[in-house]
Amino acid sequence: MKPALNDSERKSLQRRIRLKVDYDGTDYRGWQFQPEEPTIQGHLEEALEKILGEKVRVTGAGRTDTGVHALGQVAHFDTLNNLPAKVIERALNATLPREIRVRQVTEACETFHARHWALWKMYRYGIADMHLPESIFLDRTNWLRNTSVDLETLNQCCSIVLGEHDFATFSKKEGARENHLCRVYEAYWKKEETSLSFEIKADRFLRGMVRMLVGGMIAVAGRRTTVNDFSRALASPGRWRMAVPAPACGLTLVQVEYPEKFK
Repeated sequence: MKPALNDSERKSLQRRIRLKVDYDGTDYRGWQFQPEEPTIQGHLEEALEKILGEKVRVTGAGRTDTGVHALGQVAHFDTLNNLPAKVIERALNATLPREIRVRQVTEACETFHARHWALWKMYRYGIADMHLPESIFLDRTNWLRNTSVDLETLNQCCSIVLGEHDFATFSKKEGARENHLCRVYEAYWKKEETSLSFEIKADRFLRGMVRMLVGGMIAVAGRRTTVNDFSRALASPGRWRMAVPAPACGLTLVQVEYPEKFK
């Protein structure tokens, strides 16, 4: 039996591996591991333990909520196993449930951290026309509702959220969190014939923030409140009755960006 490695020996042999992961979050209780619950992190760690023969902790760039999807989640883990990255990638996709696909596995430097080094993240929220014959195929990844809303009004709301603001009004309570400041770099709505999509890019996001912004903006566009009320709600952090989260099914994490040195 080999003697256990001390911390120094373990660190010298350890590799940091970076993942890019896509998933349909409909049937999962979000990203973060929860005992006895199906989660993305839980399935990744279970699969990696089978493949590598050791327990690992997978750290994601963002903790997506129950029912939320990803097309570009980034994560990392440390391992003593010397399996090549491509072999790990193939083995993961042969082991994981079909709703979770690992798009890329690469070696990373020991200082890379999926969450701490993220410069910005981009989310997309999709709305599809509930009267479409094909809506049955869209309900896992879109909010099905009437898409006849005023695009100009929606984008007026977007112009208000650009820049740095305290988004406490548009977030779920998270224990003792004190910092609710987020800097929004881009925010816009696009309309196709039978669908709407909202994209937002920011340095950080609070829990429920995108879904509550969508809910508030749709309320404005539906004339249940006004652009001025939306602006006041953002400027005066607190509770606003129109900041009701849109359904989780429409939300997807689409991109996470890192400094050039980590590319």
